[in-house]
Amino acid sequence: MSAATIPMSGDVAALIGKSAEHVENRSLLLDKFVFHKLWPVVEEQTRRGRDFVKWDEASRWSFIRIADGASQILSREAAEKRRRAGGNNVEPENRERFSAEAKIAESLANVKWDSKEIQSLRARHTRHFLGLFRKAYSERAAVTIGELEGRLAINLADSLIQNAGISLDRIFGLPFIPGSAVKGACRHAALAELKEASPEDAPSLLATFCAIFGTSDVDFKTGDLKEFRHHQAEKDTDCKGAVSFLPAYPINEARIVVDLTNVHYPDYYRSGREEDMSKEKPRPNPFPAVEAGAQFAFCLVLNGMDMRAELLTTARRWLETALTERGLGAKTAAGYGWFCLKPDVLLSLESEEAKEQEAAAAKARAAKEAEESNKAEDARRAALTPEALASEGLLGLTDDQFAAFAKDIGNKSEIEKRAFIGLLCANKEKRERWKTWKKKKPEIAQVVESVRANLNLPPLP
Repeated sequence: MSAATIPMSGDVAALIGKSAEHVENRSLLLDKFVFHKLWPVVEEQTRRGRDFVKWDEASRWSFIRIADGASQILSREAAEKRRRAGGNNVEPENRERFSAEAKIAESLANVKWDSKEIQSLRARHTRHFLGLFRKAYSERAAVTIGELEGRLAINLADSLIQNAGISLDRIFGLPFIPGSAVKGACRHAALAELKEASPEDAPSLLATFCAIFGTSDVDFKTGDLKEFRHHQAEKDTDCKGAVSFLPAYPINEARIVVDLTNVHYPDYYRSGREEDMSKEKPRPNPFPAVEAGAQFAFCLVLNGMDMRAELLTTARRWLETALTERGLGAKTAAGYGWFCLKPDVLLSLESEEAKEQEAAAAKARAAKEAEESNKAEDARRAALTPEALASEGLLGLTDDQFAAFAKDIGNKSEIEKRAFIGLLCANKEKRERWKTWKKKKPEIAQVVESVRANLNLPPLP
């Protein structure tokens, strides 16, 4: 029996499962319910005094569980563990371990979050947000669409597992890029341009830099703007930035995959001794990443500190430089986080948003017209006599229903009787029906004629 569970209270385990297999949000899985490499896997091994049993698949399975296609991948892992447990010459202890790990993989394969509908909904929300954003801020807003040319490793340091995090939306569990990361990448590109500027251009470029990002005294005293301190000798170096950098969300399917970084010389990295480099021990470490092809919308807005349009233009240029020439996130030197710009996609989104707004406006107009029509109809019906209302109801009946009503007319209210006989006199189609009944269905005609006579109504044609 597998004893491996994520550390949690008993009532929580009863609700979401021992392996959190019933949790339906990837963000929650990664933030609260990851496996630890030193968590006991097999009860028997723990009873033998081995309090912690190293489990190499723990981290990798924690990430596979939040990756696209998790169920299929983990099912294959479980099958492989079953195969190894059933192999020849397998030590009993290892056989028990493989079987226990297979059960864990099978439980993790029952992931609940894997829904294309959620991904589509998140992308649709982003596209709708872009339309509202541009409409609300107009000239104060700028939007750039970037498509990943390689994988994206973002927020690796923020996770229960060291150096293996990712930014996931709390509600949808889908990847996004925090605004702080967008601003940091943009600032880094701007700083590089500032350092390469000529002495003549540096003062004005520095003023633009400060206005866009904001600065503090520390930046000029000990920070990365120290070499430009002489330009700010008589100026206030503590100011707020005029441009706000919003989180970047995907506008299409953003797939999460499990990537690997391989540490070859762990002893050398710990000791720093060159002789330890002869002890090569490759140790693949998994981490989650966003797959290439995901398209993100980067939004900038003037926040009111300084409303000069040129600040927004320059900030957008620096952002696009950062995305296409420097990369965003971790491991950019290895090709991660590099984007290409997609202005055509932005134009397409604007066109789609315009069509959606037009469709929404048409729907609203139709709803308003229907409401006004209903009000007019209610007013018209309110002005009718009870007999006239009953006549309208009778006109809505089919031929068979109208005939059935005639057969049962003796049990109807006086208003309905008068309305029915009135139609036989006034309505051309109903007069023809009455003539047919007199010839072919005298039993109906007799019932109707009896009711007419009792009500002292004029003779029927």
